[in-house]
Amino acid sequence: MSDQKYYSVQNRPIDVHAFGEGPKTTMIMAGVHGDEKDGVDVVREVLSRLRSMPKNAFDGHRVVVMPCANPDGYADDTRQNANKIDINRNFPDKTFGTGEKSKKFNGGKVAASEPETKAILGVVAHYKPSLIISLHEALACVNYNGPCIRMSRKISKATGLPVVGDIGYPCPGSMGNYFGFDKRLPVITLELPKENVDPVAYASILLEAIGLPIRNS
Repeated sequence: MSDQKYYSVQNRPIDVHAFGEGPKTTMIMAGVHGDEKDGVDVVREVLSRLRSMPKNAFDGHRVVVMPCANPDGYADDTRQNANKIDINRNFPDKTFGTGEKSKKFNGGKVAASEPETKAILGVVAHYKPSLIISLHEALACVNYNGPCIRMSRKISKATGLPVVGDIGYPCPGSMGNYFGFDKRLPVITLELPKENVDPVAYASILLEAIGLPIRNS
């Protein structure tokens, strides 16, 4: 695990946990939008499962977990961080700052200005994952950016949620744009449904999709 510590605008810790070793690294995260709490519950369940697994269960696979990327927004039940910036519009992709301006999708005046954005960028730079799975809600789909259609279909089959390459509106400054398109690092945005999200079931789906044991906690 990296010695680097990450903190939010209001100095809350942004926890990062790493399990296993090897050439294949998957990053699983949630809570980019603080009011999307079902995803945080799912990733916390993933974290609980990973903590209980023996080291030999990882079999050359490293898993990096960030349960809540925007702890201030989570505490205040707001989409944005404490600076009223939408973290998922603050990444330095080629389209940053374009498109419709609104309070809801406020990406800020400068790309990667927010500590939460910098934390995600720092974790990715340190661990160099080959796949990022980020949980959001509640568009009820498996959205993919970059070369990860097969994994998207696997998650789609298990969840019953449709695979989509375009959610229907532009997302300048998003993680998917920056990592998936600009950096060619595959990003799957698992958009949970509005209701009936079982953290245990979804944690099992994610662990099975990336090839790890799915014994229930």
